Amino acid sequence: MKTGATFRRFRQWPLLLALVAFTICLSFAVHSSLSRTDGHFIYALDDAYIHMAMAKNLARHGVWGCTPFHFSSSSSSLLWTLGLGIVYFLFGVKEIAPLVLNVLLAVLTLLVSDHYLEKFKAPPVLRAAALLAMVVAFPLPGMVLLGMEHILHLLLTIWFACAAVEALMDAGSAAAARRQTLWLCIAAALLASSRYEGFFLVGLACLGLLARRHWLRAILVGSAAFAPTFVFGVYSLAQGAFFFPNSLMVQAGDDKLSLLSVIFKLPGRKDLLVLGRNRELLALLLLGLLAAGVLWARKRSFWSRGVWLPLLLSLMILLHIHYAFSPMFWVYRYAAYLVEFAVFAAAAVMADWSGSIPAGGERRSTGRGLLLAAGIAALTLGIADVGNGVYPAKEIRKTTQTYFEHYAAAKFLARHYPAATVAINDLGAVTFFTEARILDIFGLGDIEPLRIKRKSGGYTKADVLSWTARYRPEIGIFQLAWAWVQPRIPDEWIKTAELAMPRSSKSGFIRIGFYAMDARSARRLARHVKSYYGPKRSRFGYRLTVFPTGS
Repeated sequence: MKTGATFRRFRQWPLLLALVAFTICLSFAVHSSLSRTDGHFIYALDDAYIHMAMAKNLARHGVWGCTPFHFSSSSSSLLWTLGLGIVYFLFGVKEIAPLVLNVLLAVLTLLVSDHYLEKFKAPPVLRAAALLAMVVAFPLPGMVLLGMEHILHLLLTIWFACAAVEALMDAGSAAAARRQTLWLCIAAALLASSRYEGFFLVGLACLGLLARRHWLRAILVGSAAFAPTFVFGVYSLAQGAFFFPNSLMVQAGDDKLSLLSVIFKLPGRKDLLVLGRNRELLALLLLGLLAAGVLWARKRSFWSRGVWLPLLLSLMILLHIHYAFSPMFWVYRYAAYLVEFAVFAAAAVMADWSGSIPAGGERRSTGRGLLLAAGIAALTLGIADVGNGVYPAKEIRKTTQTYFEHYAAAKFLARHYPAATVAINDLGAVTFFTEARILDIFGLGDIEPLRIKRKSGGYTKADVLSWTARYRPEIGIFQLAWAWVQPRIPDEWIKTAELAMPRSSKSGFIRIGFYAMDARSARRLARHVKSYYGPKRSRFGYRLTVFPTGS
């Protein structure tokens, strides 16, 4: 009994419980991943290596690009790439750096979330339920395995949203308001630089400040958010690229690439398609509007955190599905921050709602806290894959696929073509692990494909042959399972070998094609592929087909 009372008096026990759960889940995930990749730590997505390659070139060569040969606007997270580059400059280029950074950011996310929930007077049981739900709903262990900027984006989303709501609710003294505005400007600049989706939340907060007639605050916060992106956009234009990163242009603009088409596109069928395919976002959109309406009716005030947090969630969902990308690029990690923010907002709303109910004795308060915790648990079960949150099997399987499909190809190039010019369609590990001159026919690492699309509205194999010819590529390595790829491989390139391996997470095969530019290069490429991949067949169970004279 005495021990239980002491435990309840320890204010940080909800945070400690969540940190322990996160550590256990991540430890099992990393151990399982290493057992599938011959002891090499591999990130679940090849995209992680794009940021790593850019950070490497920034630290070593002072070049913002996937290769040291030229500038490329290949990252939609300026802050993550810059931060990783600083880490590489200070401590050396280490593959483990994104893992360490994401673990630290995950811990900081839980710390900040707990700080605000406690500040909002959430009962300890509710805080514990919310923090545990945040571990599995995002999921934090799985996002660490991805090795990308999503945890950073989540952390800054929660920090900025809470700071903005406090600015909208609390007038305070003039000195306090100035400090609040300064921190809000810093948070806005960091959030917008972490991912471009951060502008959705910043814009909504600025509209709220304008509605409160905080004109100067709104201008300062909006300007602070836009400044880093504007400076980088101008620099990118000066380097011959677009104002927005290549990845954003490809995903948001499709083949009709223009600044105006990205910003001013109208709502349409694609928005409904995204909502239809992602019912959890539709549910959160409706729940957010309902919660905001109920709290507004109860408090008779529009300016309360119970109204604003769920309202921000709903409006962020609408903006996200419209602007972030087309449905063909939909991946859960892009919208995961909305699911996680929903869990946090729900806990904050429950705390706000329960605070308006007259308190009873300790037993009644405990019962109320348990009821609210049950509500968080029910919400989490309804909108998240809790099983994958506890044990991120999807991400673990992806590490195996990345190891076979991208890591092995990068090591193949590093061994046999360390300084060659190589055409590819999937940027990442090949740029981080090698110093080869990589030509990206998809357009993330090279601007030519996007210029061709913008000029002609199409992009053919003749276009690929034309713009790559001036660089004289020696070989090409392509992911043939992409329906987009095969029609754009020039007929003049000789298919020399193909690897096929069953996918770990869905039906179909991973198919990698190796192409040479002439018969002599094809014979050399065939020998290298057999010597490198042949001994690995028993380990991975793939099929290797070699065409010594091409096909």
